[in-house]
Amino acid sequence: MSQGRAGHTATLLPSGQVLVTGGELGEPFAELYDPVSD
Repeated sequence: MSQGRAGHTATLLPSGQVLVTGGELGEPFAELYDPVSD
């Protein structure tokens, strides 16, 4: 992840990746997190 987040949503995708969106600061960015490559 490029930055820490709080108050976000995390959705597990069928691929095993996690889609992370939103946050308390109103960040307009979404990130894909891949726990396999972390």
